[in-house]
Amino acid sequence: MNDQSPDPNTPTAESVDSANGFSWDNLGSPGAGVQLAAWAGTIMAGGNPNVLGLDPKGNLWSCWLNGSAWQWTNLGQPAGGPLARPMGTVDVNGAANVLVLDQKGILWTCWLNGSAWQWDSLNQPPTTTRLFTHAGTVVNNGVATAYILDEKSILWQCAHTNGWQWTNLGQPTGGDMGLTPVAALATQNGSSAFLLDPVGTLWACWLNQGAPVWSTLSQPSGLQAAQPVGAIAVKNQPNVFTLDTKGSLWTCWQSTTWQWANLGQPAGASLFMALGTVKVRDNYAVVLQDDNGMLWNCMYGGGWQWNKMGQSGNGSLVVSMGTLYADSESYVFGLDAFGNLWSCN
Repeated sequence: MNDQSPDPNTPTAESVDSANGFSWDNLGSPGAGVQLAAWAGTIMAGGNPNVLGLDPKGNLWSCWLNGSAWQWTNLGQPAGGPLARPMGTVDVNGAANVLVLDQKGILWTCWLNGSAWQWDSLNQPPTTTRLFTHAGTVVNNGVATAYILDEKSILWQCAHTNGWQWTNLGQPTGGDMGLTPVAALATQNGSSAFLLDPVGTLWACWLNQGAPVWSTLSQPSGLQAAQPVGAIAVKNQPNVFTLDTKGSLWTCWQSTTWQWANLGQPAGASLFMALGTVKVRDNYAVVLQDDNGMLWNCMYGGGWQWNKMGQSGNGSLVVSMGTLYADSESYVFGLDAFGNLWSCN
């Protein structure tokens, strides 16, 4: 592990005060008296972009692009009862799957079977500890994998080959004090989950011949990695992003080894909330909101550069609803303080 000064892959980013061609659209809310309360993921389903969320009664909703217009569909809830905690989305052999825990801690998938959504139970792992929070999803070599932390910060993997199967991945040294998920990504080691420990050290976990391996990726220049941002493969090189305690964006990226590089922050802006990572045609972007409600992306197109993306017509976003790259279009989704879903693309 080492820190990297400006380099062809990860130079310190410069700022450009420009809207960069992004436009904002208000997608509204599911209907009268119904607002989304939580993110549930984004995915292409049936050839259409979908952004998903839970309402306060535990119903799953999809806002999807039908031709040129966005429309809302209530996907309901499974027979097990109201849904409680979203666990992300993943493509399984071409079928969109939305993973959600119910109030009893059972994992369900709502998946698109042809033209109809249906619910299937993936049950629970063999533990008495309840599943707690999503830690990322990834597809690698045709295998769909979801990572989930339980209440004791044990990391579980639920992977689909010929069916869904649970694996206990354990935790790193000191992980019993709590772990914060960052993202999941395909790396040279296979499907990997990335998490922060309580002192801001970044860890990677993967399976090696069926056995879990935990590897420390350290911290940026001795600074604490304070807030997870996300991950994306930049020209086939995995990049994992965090904010430090001073609000600077860092990438930990893998070439032959893992290296840290400081991407800084936009001039005069204090970064506040991460909205995720997204491919932008031939480029790659990390999207964050500053404390004035302005969206910024740090985009790689041969070098990292900060670009202003503007803000919604109602000001700041209060909940990140994810990102999506579909049909050469890049989408960033978020909820405003009034419960309206916004798209920036």
